[in-house]
Amino acid sequence: MKLRIFNIVLLIILVSSLVTAQAQLSEPGYPIGLKNKLDYIEVPVLNIISINNEEKLRQLDTCKTCAEPYGFDKDYEFDFWNVAKLDIIQVGNEMFEVYRYRIHSDSAGGLHVKFADYSLGKNCKMYLYSPFDSLRVLGAYTENNNKSDKSFYSNRIHGGDMIIEINRPVNTAHLLKGNLFIKGFTYSYLRRNRFGLSLNCHENVICAPWYNEWCNQIRSVVKFLWEDVNEERWWCSGAVVNNLNNNFDPLILTAWHCTENGSDHANWMFWFNFQSITCDPSTNGNDLMTVNGVDVLADDHDNSGCPDITIMRLRQDIPLQYNVFYSGWNRRAWSSLPNDGRGIGIHHPAGDVKKISEGYRVNPLLSSCVKVNWTTGYTEGGSSGSPLFVTSKEIIGVLSWSWHEEDDCDDDANFFYSWLNKSWSTLSPFLAPSNEGALTHTGIDPISACQPIINLNNRLFPGNDWQIKNQITIQAAQQVNVANMTPTVIGNSEHGHFITQHNSDYIIRAGNRITILPGFKINAPDRIGSSGIYSGTFTFGNQNRVSLQIAPCTPFIDDCGFNHQNASVVQGTPKGSGWDVLNVSNAGAISMQGVNIYPNPVSHVLYITLSEEKQQGSFAIYNLMGCKVMEGGLNAGYNASDISELSAGLYLLHIKTPEGGLHYKLVKE
Repeated sequence: MKLRIFNIVLLIILVSSLVTAQAQLSEPGYPIGLKNKLDYIEVPVLNIISINNEEKLRQLDTCKTCAEPYGFDKDYEFDFWNVAKLDIIQVGNEMFEVYRYRIHSDSAGGLHVKFADYSLGKNCKMYLYSPFDSLRVLGAYTENNNKSDKSFYSNRIHGGDMIIEINRPVNTAHLLKGNLFIKGFTYSYLRRNRFGLSLNCHENVICAPWYNEWCNQIRSVVKFLWEDVNEERWWCSGAVVNNLNNNFDPLILTAWHCTENGSDHANWMFWFNFQSITCDPSTNGNDLMTVNGVDVLADDHDNSGCPDITIMRLRQDIPLQYNVFYSGWNRRAWSSLPNDGRGIGIHHPAGDVKKISEGYRVNPLLSSCVKVNWTTGYTEGGSSGSPLFVTSKEIIGVLSWSWHEEDDCDDDANFFYSWLNKSWSTLSPFLAPSNEGALTHTGIDPISACQPIINLNNRLFPGNDWQIKNQITIQAAQQVNVANMTPTVIGNSEHGHFITQHNSDYIIRAGNRITILPGFKINAPDRIGSSGIYSGTFTFGNQNRVSLQIAPCTPFIDDCGFNHQNASVVQGTPKGSGWDVLNVSNAGAISMQGVNIYPNPVSHVLYITLSEEKQQGSFAIYNLMGCKVMEGGLNAGYNASDISELSAGLYLLHIKTPEGGLHYKLVKE
């Protein structure tokens, strides 16, 4: 079939009926109260518990083999509509009701809100944000987030202040607002979602050579936040796993001790693709790709430490745009596993960005455990439940326990994984429902499997929020429907990295038809009612790209296909020394010839020289939280920049030339 490609700004095919989606993804929008800088001081406030976080963490630090502590739930039951402040605000030619209520804790590192009854009415939009951090806004959440069990559990607002805001057009006041009964809040002990709190001997999954070999399996690993019967919250890891039906059943394998005595399963939260886009040093990851709610299907455990395994099912499908892989499994006998003895662990230690460890499997001392000796990397609290892969790219077990004195990279620890082989009678009804005698099964990718019809809705994220390649290809054998369930936006990243090209680049491919409905927009602000007038400006310009292709679907299994680009360490030495330069340009490997940076470390003046062939360029310096602290232009020859006012420490230097981008570690003395 001849390939037909259409580059679009916006294409709309009018279709009258929409289907309500039950998902936790947000839709386009921005809170009116924040946009109009309404005074938060006048907003009614609920002051919730404040504690000594360090003391509480010391009390919990009694079990080195347990999951990683995160926080706890605290009940505060009330009806949002009865306590919120109402303002009437004009936006363009329309009037809006703006309801706001504030939550405050003097000591919280972060807050989540938990609803007992989230049944939002038509034309209402809910947002969550901190009055002190306008860069992180969760929402809009709408009636499309309503679930049959009425549950809703929010992602995290950093710090101890949260504003809950509802926007509703005044001309829809005759419609029911719906129910918003709040059950309570999750209090987090620490800030910034655990980034950077794992041990320093871990390797980020983006590092070569592991990213190139394990790019599929990396996409299957998740971290999740679960609640025990004492309302304590803990981090664990797990893996999305395929079944023999290849039907994208959202099954999660993890450790039993990560679900032991667990409660309130509707409000467990799962994070996908929370990983650094650079090898060393780390950058914070996109933590907006979440799914809520799970059902624990079965478990196998005993007091010896193994078996210690659980299989769960998410209560909603994993959004296609998360680009998740469903890993394969292998339950063969020990003698039938790959004889190289290699073992690969992919996990979220301490809830940190995703890491990878490599070592050698040891014939289990206990009948249900596989022991692993790491040669690269480590595992620690929060890694529990993570998968162990063999060279054939299948999961053979999940991390159950370890034996060591303390979490220390130099500690000669023993790590034990529960073996699928020994728990097969528990797992087979879910992994092999049609053939319990199956010994192994391959993984599957939902956007390469040529499904007949695909629906694409809600927010789409830039690919280089979590992978090297910005581009994401989504394809179906027959038809793709865009925005047929909810408003859908392809926009810039809301997560700050030091990578400059951070816009969405989607290819949507179908064999017969692509249907785009009203409510789809590419990097555009909201429209005002039925007038069609945009309520703001195109702040970021036309940076996002969408291509529509009518072409045959191209399946793949054995590699990462369209959406993978190899990690390439252009210059550097093993982790912990030297400069590691990671190529993140779509153009391929970039030579350092023609660019010179000195001295490093630097105390006062930084010199950057460009060869005459490069003519010009630019540079930017970022701290390790991704904040830009300095920038400037570059010309051919010598360029001197006074950086004496920067604080001493490690920074990230990005140099952009016509050939692409280069990234360096820079030490300021």
